[in-house]
Parts: sequence; C-alpha cells; structure tokens
Amino acid sequence: MTSATALELIQRMLLLTLYTALPPLAAAFVAALAAGYIQTRTGGDATISTVPKLLAAGGALLIFGAWMAQLTSDFWIELWQALPQIIR
Repeated sequence: MTSATALELIQRMLLLTLYTALPPLAAAFVAALAAGYIQTRTGGDATISTVPKLLAAGGALLIFGAWMAQLTSDFWIELWQALPQIIR
C-alpha cells in the first residue's frame, strides 16, 4: 500500500464518518436551539431540553438511516473487495 492509497482511504473514511454523523447531530442541534429559545421565553427547566434532542436525533435516524446504512455498506464492500490490492 502506497502512502497515497492510505491517505485516500483515510480521507474516504473520515468523509463517511462526517456523512453518517451529520444528520442526527444537525437535527439535535436545531432541536437544542429551538428548546433553548422556548426555555428562555417561558422560563422553563433546563433539563427538559434532553427529550426534544433525543426525539430529533431519532427522527433523523429514521429518515436518513437507510441512506446512512447504504453508504456504510457500500464503503465496506468496496474495501473488502480491494483488500488484496491494499495488502500488496
């Protein structure tokens, strides 16, 4: 394995991690902003914001879960098929 191949593999792995982590994290971030705004306007308890964040992340996983699994499985299938060339 050359250093260029290793760097390309690492880059693809990091991008895959970003692509699969972004939907639930973004949904939780938006839910946290909305819950924080509502809490400041109403004077609510700060511990209540956990439930909307969990629901938003879970909803994002339901919506984007199949796409995320397809990306991950495509990457691993391609990696396993290229493994003999990588080892050389």
